[in-house]
Amino acid sequence: MSRENLRIFGLLLVIGAPVFFFLVFKPLSKIPRPLAPPHFNPIGVKETVNDAGQKEVDSVYQVIANDTFLTQSGDPLVLDSLRGNIYVADFFFATCPGICPKLTRHLDTVQKYFIKDPNFRLVSFTVDPAHDSVPVLREYAKNYGSVTGRWFFCTAPKEKVYKLADKSFHIIAKEDEDGGPEAFVHSDKLVLVDYNGVIRGYYDGTDSNSVTKLMQDIVLVLRETERTYSFRKDPNQEGVFHRIKRWFTGDKNKK
Repeated sequence: MSRENLRIFGLLLVIGAPVFFFLVFKPLSKIPRPLAPPHFNPIGVKETVNDAGQKEVDSVYQVIANDTFLTQSGDPLVLDSLRGNIYVADFFFATCPGICPKLTRHLDTVQKYFIKDPNFRLVSFTVDPAHDSVPVLREYAKNYGSVTGRWFFCTAPKEKVYKLADKSFHIIAKEDEDGGPEAFVHSDKLVLVDYNGVIRGYYDGTDSNSVTKLMQDIVLVLRETERTYSFRKDPNQEGVFHRIKRWFTGDKNKK
């Protein structure tokens, strides 16, 4: 092949390759991203006027009521202090022989997946405060690998706990009139709460598939507030398409 032909071939390659990659990868950007889970418990609407003078109507959702609980460390936890964070809540009791161990093990799995995210928490409320004192909760938390400051095991007078479950989380938590080993009735649901204190989902805490769905939804809700959040293990790792784009635009040294 002559030098002139080589030059023409090289020119066509330089022009054609970016076009090829554009045609191949650009359609992928049009694939809709998965949507974050919906907001639960609408309680009304509010009307505002934007900068253009147009009226906008937004739904208003119930938020988790503020109250103070005592954690396994003996420190108070004010629920409003969790605003700005995403958390998963559940209700349990330490002597539960039924679903509680499975619920707590699944929460430990969730904790491990999101342990490096500073905006994620777990909150477990005991439905048996008469037995589940601070030392009992501390031992229970230790046995299940709770990380201090990231997973709170909370106690308070039972009336407060049951009201929180009923009025804010809309799940069951009460004493069982029949007594026995299962002396308390409580939901098996794990509840996902967003950075505004609004419920975003309910998940069967005894089912591994449902817990997997919960973790997927946690990522989607985190993405609403963390623009740098990525499905990649290393959020600083550059995608293939962007590396190719840098190469053809001549910006080869940027990391």
